[in-house]
This record gives sequence, C-alpha cells and structure tokens, in this order.
Amino acid sequence: MLASTRLKYIAAPVAALAFHGPVMAVNGAQPGGYGTKNAAMGGASIALPLDAEAAANNPAGLGVLPSSWSLGTQVFDGRSSADYVLPGNDLHNHQTEPAPEGGFNWRVNSAWALGLSVAGSGAGSDYGQAALPVPGADPAKTTLRVVEMVPTVAWTPSPTLSLGLGLNVAVEQFEARGVIVPAPVPGGLAPLPEHGSQRSTGVGLRAGALWKAGDDLNIGLSLKSRTRMGRLDGYGQDLLAYSAGRLDVPAQYGLGIAWQANQRLTLAADWLRILWGDIKAMKDPNGFAWRNQSVLRVGAGWQVDERWTLRAGASHNGGQIDSARTVQNLLVPSVNRNGYTLGVGWRLAHGDELSLGYELDPRTTLTGSGPSVGTSLTSKVQMFLLGYDHRF
Repeated sequence: MLASTRLKYIAAPVAALAFHGPVMAVNGAQPGGYGTKNAAMGGASIALPLDAEAAANNPAGLGVLPSSWSLGTQVFDGRSSADYVLPGNDLHNHQTEPAPEGGFNWRVNSAWALGLSVAGSGAGSDYGQAALPVPGADPAKTTLRVVEMVPTVAWTPSPTLSLGLGLNVAVEQFEARGVIVPAPVPGGLAPLPEHGSQRSTGVGLRAGALWKAGDDLNIGLSLKSRTRMGRLDGYGQDLLAYSAGRLDVPAQYGLGIAWQANQRLTLAADWLRILWGDIKAMKDPNGFAWRNQSVLRVGAGWQVDERWTLRAGASHNGGQIDSARTVQNLLVPSVNRNGYTLGVGWRLAHGDELSLGYELDPRTTLTGSGPSVGTSLTSKVQMFLLGYDHRF
C-alpha cells in the first residue's frame, strides 16, 4: 500500500524527456550552453555570439559573424542514484553519451546573413533493473533524443543593431520501458505495456536582437516559441494520455549582456527563463509538474595572445522539481543546480580555431518530502566539449 500511495502520480514520469535527448540533463533537460566556446563560459551567449552555432542561442548573432562553419560535440557523463520508495531499494544509473552540434553562416552582404544551427540535448536514464520488485517489470529505462535545427535569416540594418528570425525544426525519438503504475487491485502495482521507439516532428519559431550599446558593450534578447510536437504512437493510450501522446519542446526567453572590459578580457552574463510548466504534459495532475525555471549564466574570456584564449564560467538554475515530486522523477533525475566550466581556444596558423572545454555539475541530492518521503535522487554530471571553427 505504501508503494502504491507514493506512486499514485507516476503515470507521467517521463514527460520532461520531451524537451531533449538522453544526454544533457543539466538545466532541467537542457545543456549548460550551445557551442564549445560559449559553453565553456558558463553558457553565457545571448549577447556574445562566438561561432556559427549562434542561432541556437540568439538568431541575431549570425548578423555580426563572418561567413564560417562550426563543428563540435558535447560528451555527457552522468552518474545518478536513487533510494526509491522501499527501504534498501537502491538504483544506480551511469551514462556516457556524445551529442554532435554545429552550424553554418553565410554573409550574403553587409546587411544580410543566412545560416543553420544544429543542437542536440536531453535527459534520460538506464538503471539496469526494475524500479520496484513487480512481477513482469522490465529494467527502468528511458530514451528520448531531440535534434533542433534552426534555419535563420539575420538582418543588420545599422552597425549597432542586428535582428534575427528562424524556424525551430525539431525531431524527437522516444522510448520508455519498465514504467510502473498503480493496478486496479487496491494497493497493487503493474508495469505499463511497451510501445517501442517512436518518432515525431514539430516546428516552432526563434527570434532575437543584438544591440551594440557602446564601443565595448552588447545587449541581447532571445525568444523561442513552444515547439508543438506530433503524437508518439501508442504512448497517448497510457503514459502520455493527458497530453494526447505529445511531448513538446518548451518556450523560453532570455536577456544577455557582454562587456569588453579591455583588449584581452571579455565578460558576459545571461538570464534565461525556460517555461517547462507551460507544457501540457507537465500539467497532468497525476504527473510530476515541473515548474518554470530561471537560469543565470556568467562567463569570462581572456585572450592570452594572438593564438591562445582561456575561458571560464558558472551557472545556477532554480530547481524545477518540487521535493514532494521526487518519486515521479526517477526516470529523469535532473536535480543539478550549479555548473562550473573551463575552456581553452587555440587559433591555428591559417585562422581556424580549435576549442576544448569542461563542465562539472557537482554531486547534488534531492530528498523527498510529503508523499515522496523515503525517496531521494542524487546526480553528478560532467561534460567534455570539443569544437572546430573555420572562416571562409
């Protein structure tokens, strides 16, 4: 009976996976930042476009960049554990996953630029065993991969202003196994049927502005609409019945500032608001109701000389999970709230740049309260970043 009570809302435990793939659960289900150089500065990017993936941070950024392309990857290494519902029921999860990223920017003329940015991210788990000792239950595992492609046009009507507009074309792949829910028998539990790996697509909008407020000061604004995804076959019958089988990508908006303190030092900061709570799946009264989340990102870049640049940063987010909903978040143990980054860039003789970065989200524990008393989730995340930029 105790297990059934604590699991009465678990019918939608993987709803948050809609937003990104099985690797990148840092800010809710998003990575710390897009693009190796910006990610190494704590993710600060809205007013500081550094490579051709800028449209994933602020579409207006392409308007101030040269013709170029970027390729990179963020390798996620996450370890999490759970003391779940029953005394002694300890679960462990370890995943290492690469997420390729990149972009292309073409300067049509001094006023117009066309580009495409590609970003991937996510959250998920694989515990290798059943969440609870329920007959017929498979090992608890979720996988959802989302790739967001952002074709963008940027207009620079004056040397001090750039405006950008793009589509957010998303493709997601989702699978959930070993999800356990209350059974019709009082106090009973049963696994949900499996529907295999399903795919859906969706389209939203992105927009942004970048204003050069002074010789050494930039201010940026970035907006992203909700991306309404198609139905995932089968899941609308049970796990995602409340949202009709849809796992949408959330809307978000943010402000950024970048200051060229001197010829060598650049400082940047972002405030980002991610609207998890506005997603239909998060409004399920039997789900775990992620809240809207604010993220603060700060970073610094120090140009040592013509070839070497050092970068560092930090980020802090408002936890999107209420402690009373700890049980429902087993399959998405995204409890990290702080991140710390370091990076280095090496400009090659022909002008291309190779960048490396590292992010640490220290060990964090969310202890359940109310109906989740007796359950806790613990997570530690590392990110290894690699990028290459070419101008033409």
